Amino acid sequence: MNTPEVTLQVLPEYQLKLNFPNGSKATIDMKGRIQAVRFGRLSSPELFCTARLVGSEVVWGTGAHSIRASISELLDAMQLD
Repeated sequence: MNTPEVTLQVLPEYQLKLNFPNGSKATIDMKGRIQAVRFGRLSSPELFCTARLVGSEVVWGTGAHSIRASISELLDAMQLD
């Protein structure tokens, strides 16, 4: 039996949309976060557009230089906005 999974959509203007199996959706605006050291490299639109889900993390890029953030971390940050 396949369990529905969270899906990710990269939107314009440094936004991510998460769709949850229960029908909930969350749009995370990363514009303010790309100014911080942790996510600074994501200011490159080409890198930002590489976002994908790996388990419970959003991952940008590949290999040792990838940037990772858990879905929980991104949802927590969204609530602070």
